[in-house]
Amino acid sequence: MEFIYSGLDSSGQETKGTLLAPDHLNAMGKLKSRGLTVVDLYEKKSRERKTFSLRKGITDQDIYNLTKELSILLRSGIRIDKAFEMLIPPSAKEELKDILSRILTDIKAGKGVAQAFSQTSRFSPLLITMIHVGEATGELSSAFENLSQYLRFQIQFKAEVRNALTYPLFLMAISLLTLIGIFNFVIPRFFSIFGTNIASLPLITRILYSLSQWLNFRYLALWTGLLLALFLLKKFYLSQLKIPPLNTYLVRLPLFGKLILHLELSRFSYSMYSMLQSGVEFIKALKLSAALIQNSYLRNPIEALVEQIKEGKKIADVFSQVNFLPELFPNLLRVGEGSGNLKEIFFELFQIYDERFKNGMKRALVLIEPIIIVLMGGIVGFIVISLILTVMSVSSIKL
Repeated sequence: MEFIYSGLDSSGQETKGTLLAPDHLNAMGKLKSRGLTVVDLYEKKSRERKTFSLRKGITDQDIYNLTKELSILLRSGIRIDKAFEMLIPPSAKEELKDILSRILTDIKAGKGVAQAFSQTSRFSPLLITMIHVGEATGELSSAFENLSQYLRFQIQFKAEVRNALTYPLFLMAISLLTLIGIFNFVIPRFFSIFGTNIASLPLITRILYSLSQWLNFRYLALWTGLLLALFLLKKFYLSQLKIPPLNTYLVRLPLFGKLILHLELSRFSYSMYSMLQSGVEFIKALKLSAALIQNSYLRNPIEALVEQIKEGKKIADVFSQVNFLPELFPNLLRVGEGSGNLKEIFFELFQIYDERFKNGMKRALVLIEPIIIVLMGGIVGFIVISLILTVMSVSSIKL
C-alpha cells in the first residue's frame, strides 16, 4: 500500500511525502523510526473509494462492540491511545480498521478524542456529543459505556421488530407467489379452451380473465421496472424534493398511528435519558434526540420546543402544547422538573412507551395472520366460483 504522510522533524520543519508499507501501523512505525512526529497519514487511494463502502460496511453492532470494548479498557486504567492500539489488530473489517487507525493517528497528534471521531465523518452527532462531554468531564469510560447501552437498546429493538415481522412477511410473500402462479399458469390454460370467444362468458369470469391479463409476467415486469425507475429518479435526481415518507401518512391512521407514536416516543425518551445520564445539557440533548425521530409529522413540533425552553419557559408546559403527546408525557415531566430528576423520568417514559409499542405490535400481528388467510380465501373463492360458473355455462358457449 502507498501512504501519503505529513509530519514534523526534530527541528520542527514540516515534511511531506509518500511511503510504501503493508498497513497503517507499519507505515507509522517507519515514520517514527525516521524521527518524525506524524501529523497526518492516510492511504493514497482510500479516500476515493471508501465513501460508499464505509457507510455500508460498518454496522451498529460494530460500533456497539467498539464503544463497549473502549469503556472496559478505559475503566481498567489503560490510556486511550493504547486502547485503540489493542483494538485495531483483532478487527475483522478493513473499513473499521482504517477508521480506528485514523482516529489513533489524530489522537497521537494531539487532537481530542471527540474531534478525532468527528473527522472520520462516520459517526452520528449524538455519539460525538456524548464523547465530547465525557472528555470534558474526564469520564470517557462512562461516556463510552452509556453509548454502548444506547446502541445495545437500538440493536435489540430492531431485532425484536424484525423477528416479529418475519412470519407475517413470509406469509404475505407466499400468498403473493401463489396468486402469481395461479394467474400465470392455471387461469390462462383454463381460458385457452375458449379461444377468443371471451365475451360469451359470465361477468364474474370476464373479470377474472381481465385480472389474469394484468397480472401476467409481462405486466409485472413492467410495473416493477416502473417502480424501480421512479425510485432511482427520486434518489439521484429529485433528492432535493421533500416528499413525505409513507409513515408521515400512516401516523394519522387509528391503528398504525398509535404504533408509530409509541415507537418514536420510546426512542426519543431513551435518547434523552442516555444523553442526560452522560452530562449533556438539556437543550443540546433535546435537539439531538428530536433529530432521531424519523417521522417529520412528530419531529417538527418537538424541534420547535427548543426556542421556547431557551426563553425560560417550563419544560412540562412547553411539552403540553404538543397536541399529539399523551397527557401522561407532560405530567411526568412536570414531576421530574419539580424533583430535579428529569433523566430518570425520561427512562420511565421509555419503559412505558416501549411496553405499549410491543403490546400494540403483538395485537397487530395477531390480527395480520387471520386477515391474510381471509383475504386469500376470498380471492381463491372468487377464482373457484368463476371457474365453476364457466364450466356450468359451457353448453351455452360457442367454442
